[in-house]
Amino acid sequence: MAAAAAEAGELPLSDDILADILIRLPTLADFGRACASCPAFRRVITGHPFLRRLHALHPPSLLGTRTYFGFHPVDAPNPSAPAARALAGAADFDFSFLPEPGFWMVRDERGGRFVVDRDEGMDDTFTTIAVCDPLFRRYELLPPIPGDLAATVQQPDRVNGERRCHVFLAPSDNEEEVVAGARKSFTVIWMAQCPTKLVAFVFSSVSMQWRAVAPASWRDLDPSMRSVSEKSLRYRNYAYGCFYWSLEEFPFRQNLIVLDMGRMKFFRANHPPPRERGEFAIVELGESRLGMFRLASNNMDGGGVLRLFSANWETHGSCVSEWMYEKEAPLSRSYKYDMLGLADGKLILVATQNVRSAPEVHCISLDFKALQHEEIQGMIHHDFRPHVPIPLPTPYMGYPPSLSLPTI
Repeated sequence: MAAAAAEAGELPLSDDILADILIRLPTLADFGRACASCPAFRRVITGHPFLRRLHALHPPSLLGTRTYFGFHPVDAPNPSAPAARALAGAADFDFSFLPEPGFWMVRDERGGRFVVDRDEGMDDTFTTIAVCDPLFRRYELLPPIPGDLAATVQQPDRVNGERRCHVFLAPSDNEEEVVAGARKSFTVIWMAQCPTKLVAFVFSSVSMQWRAVAPASWRDLDPSMRSVSEKSLRYRNYAYGCFYWSLEEFPFRQNLIVLDMGRMKFFRANHPPPRERGEFAIVELGESRLGMFRLASNNMDGGGVLRLFSANWETHGSCVSEWMYEKEAPLSRSYKYDMLGLADGKLILVATQNVRSAPEVHCISLDFKALQHEEIQGMIHHDFRPHVPIPLPTPYMGYPPSLSLPTI
């Protein structure tokens, strides 16, 4: 009987026993090979219960970047290159499955899902918003922001060339709690910079409703602000349940603005000295330790230095204590640097050769602890050089298509 079962592609083991054996495979590539080797292995591995266990044990990998020019997968020798190529072939990163008419603009990506919007040619403040999954070609249209909430938004500033609102995704509280056959939950934040205050609304796919964050006046966020017309929120980051922005003022000062998703409230936090304008990235260092990378670069001559600061994150009161200098890494004067984001537990930098014509562009990952870096092949290449005015790409974190679950 065992021989007959083996010839039929089945094994004389229950699916539960197979799952307990297969979950011990060390890498995602091993799971892919197991799927290809045996129908019984594939049935177990691609089942929702097993994939939930797998995702809990193995964090998603950096597979590439999505830009206005399409999806750019990582290349060999990166171990995620085969999965990235499979994703590029399987997913629809042009979002042709979204409803017509209208041009859909990508606003943010998190966990394999994207939030997009279109203004219908009439309103660049309260746009039509959708959350979509390009791999499984699914989408969900969000209901409009209710009139009583929309009435609190007055004369919002333009935040990019085409919109008067920020729209981005937040990690869900139950991101890993996926019920077989049901969608995953998601959270969308809509935010506007009004002349006197910062306004935000939060949509939950669980309640299917919008609710308001307590609005914050610019004077409360920065009592020393000389003119609210000079404000600018930049460099959005997320860690320990909070979003962080740099509130920059003319000419060279900046403060740290925080949105606590638990308390649904904005507040101001300390910024490590010096407070001059510049790129930063917030990271979770573990054990309630918050980290901040500050990029101090010489834009004219290239090079500069990357500094790491740390602070205690106090859960009671949700504030950041004083920052402490940890260490720094010098940057080559042959390149100019930009922060791309965080992926695979590393800081991702874009290095552009400091020459006038045909500069080389490289993507570099920097290990937090050792401050050792290595080049990432494929995401940045001769057809795409992300320098001003072209916006930087968004890192795409995910799993091979065969090991993915629908995000919508």
